[in-house]
Amino acid sequence: MDEQQETWKRKNSNTSILLIALNLILILVFINMGYASENQQMLNVVFSVLGFTLLLAGYAFSYHGKGYRLGKWLFGIALLISLVLAGLLWYAMELGKAFAH
Repeated sequence: MDEQQETWKRKNSNTSILLIALNLILILVFINMGYASENQQMLNVVFSVLGFTLLLAGYAFSYHGKGYRLGKWLFGIALLISLVLAGLLWYAMELGKAFAH
């Protein structure tokens, strides 16, 4: 019974990885679709990074065990990149306010 359950868990994990990759491709298509101003492009990048981080968080916290440790590492890296991107975006917005006056 445990062997069959582990097999199903592995298949579900592979399907989850495939769906995350498919969603990432759809997010990249969303970014490049149509005409967008610079502000809208920046907002699209923020949405894509946030979406990818949330998808990885769902994967990392859904599967437990030694075989799924890579998902947790990828989530940690994506979270770090998201926080750095948010910090740079905040810094650029505040710098823009400083030059507006």
